[in-house]
Amino acid sequence: MTICFSFYFGTWFECWLGLVLVWPYKCGLIFIENTHQKFSNFETTDRTIMARITNYPEVICLLLGSLMIWHYLASTVAGMWCFVVERTIASFFFSDYERKPRSYIGYALLITSQFCVIQGSILIFFYFFSLKAALIIVTAMLTCVVSTFFFLLHYNTSLRNRLDIKQTNLSYNLAARFQAAENARSLKLAIFVFAVICCIFTIAISMLMMASLHWTPENYDVAIMTAFECLVSLNPLFIVPAAMFSVPEWKAAFIKLMPFGGRRYPRRRRHDSDIMDHELRVSMETKMYFVQLEHSWKISIL
Repeated sequence: MTICFSFYFGTWFECWLGLVLVWPYKCGLIFIENTHQKFSNFETTDRTIMARITNYPEVICLLLGSLMIWHYLASTVAGMWCFVVERTIASFFFSDYERKPRSYIGYALLITSQFCVIQGSILIFFYFFSLKAALIIVTAMLTCVVSTFFFLLHYNTSLRNRLDIKQTNLSYNLAARFQAAENARSLKLAIFVFAVICCIFTIAISMLMMASLHWTPENYDVAIMTAFECLVSLNPLFIVPAAMFSVPEWKAAFIKLMPFGGRRYPRRRRHDSDIMDHELRVSMETKMYFVQLEHSWKISIL
């Protein structure tokens, strides 16, 4: 999964490059076909106000930058889809998923998602379907992703608890319990990140719907699209801190390196009793696993 995350976070630089390429046309530094018409900040179906392009080499930066931006937007949604599919595979198809390296799953998810992302980017770039249709598709996909995410969280948490407190049967094995616990842990860590991503997408989609359905005056379209672009292009500035603060060790290390973090949050020494309690909990948990495993072996022999 690290393969997919590294790639999709890398597409953020693709988005910035696309914005840099498009910026001169949006600000009126470069005009299309000498019409002295600025690049529109919103879509239109009125052909009379559309900028007609006949000399494509002169607007190659505009076309390439726009395609890169659309590819980044589609990749953002695909990244969430890849995470949910990967956790689904880990939950239902492998009991030793974390123990054995299976890099082919990450590569397969990346190739499959990018195949769909590139096709979708090209279709919307050449306006085979409108922005309203794209918003409906993205909303439906995010709804499915969020629903699947919470279903997996509930399933893995319940499975881990059942393996801990119920009498085990012949199907019990230590790897299955560890995998269920690891799935539940990773999904719980991702709750805050998913919440931040969903808030960003909800606000961004709401802005586009307000502009596309003409719920606001036309002179607010530029401001709405500017705010939308800031949410889209700056979303890693919200997502990365959310991921960092989801892990206590990362949060503590970050606060420690802040100029005034050490004074506000002084480092507390762990008492010997805390260390002993932690070691005792680990020992009891490990003993419980092997007692359950031994019990299942005895049943299988009988």
